[in-house]
Amino acid sequence: MARANFAQYRDFVRQTNQFDPLLERGEINGYSLGRKMVKGADTGELAIVIFVNRKIAARQLSLSNSIPNLLQHPAGSGGTIDFITDVQEASFSRRPLTTRQRPATSGMSIGHVDITAGTLGGLMRDQRSNAVVILSNNHVLANSNDARPGDAILQPGVADGGHAPDDVIANLTRFIPIDFSDNAQNHMDAAIATPLEPAGEYVGWDTQNIGPETPSKTRTLGDGDLGLSVQKTGRTTGHTKGSIQGLYATVQVNYGEAGNAVFTDQVIISQPLNQDDFSRGGDSGSLVYDDQNACIGLLFAGSESTARDPGTTIITPIDVVMKELHLELIAPGTFAQAP
Repeated sequence: MARANFAQYRDFVRQTNQFDPLLERGEINGYSLGRKMVKGADTGELAIVIFVNRKIAARQLSLSNSIPNLLQHPAGSGGTIDFITDVQEASFSRRPLTTRQRPATSGMSIGHVDITAGTLGGLMRDQRSNAVVILSNNHVLANSNDARPGDAILQPGVADGGHAPDDVIANLTRFIPIDFSDNAQNHMDAAIATPLEPAGEYVGWDTQNIGPETPSKTRTLGDGDLGLSVQKTGRTTGHTKGSIQGLYATVQVNYGEAGNAVFTDQVIISQPLNQDDFSRGGDSGSLVYDDQNACIGLLFAGSESTARDPGTTIITPIDVVMKELHLELIAPGTFAQAP
């Protein structure tokens, strides 16, 4: 028998495996390639991380419901390949600077006129119209599919006192629909809105606590980025730091009345158990950066800390979002904003 290497772990979680039926039945909330945690501390040991509502001692579970500490799979040349598992408590839900500001900068409260509030993620350029647009989540800008292009976007969001028409800052442009049907696989929760004119009076190309003209560069995540230090600014928790704890994740996210949706090839961020959560409700839509201020992903869901495990945050790689929504970075000197 041999211990699985990184590539074998990656291939395992990206292919159909024995955890998919558990996810479909709601017995687990997701799984990813990650690192084993002991008492909230990262051991550095590769593992298949399985997320559940509550951890229960193995002796209290039937054999059919127990997740083994070690999975053994046949090797092509005979023998077995060993995969370590780690069970962590996390149930994922969409995520609920709250003042009015003009121009509004990234990290501030924003939302479709019919939702509570989320976060203004950042400004990018729409390749279709060449206009500067606001990037955030579908459930922030498009009310979880229940919206139409042209709908009003408020800053701040309704939960923070925003109301139409006085606080309208933009109009919904387009969104990637979320598929809530059984066996569907989603890849992102994303939408864009076009600011009112003149755009520079309504939005600013700046992210609070991260820097001006952000995002101006991106980073494509790879196999070597497990453990990468990251940061974000969001409407609820402000500027926070964490690290990538999972890659190639498949998770089920609760969208309230809209239902549950499964997302694949996601990235999981966490922080030490004794540190404040990287994100909470209302931080949805935040853009996440590395410590060199390169944008790596779009935040859309997460779970809060428990007594045993740190809270987790789910993000979609930014290159996937930009490709699907036909976005590009704003070139330096091409967006004038009010002082």
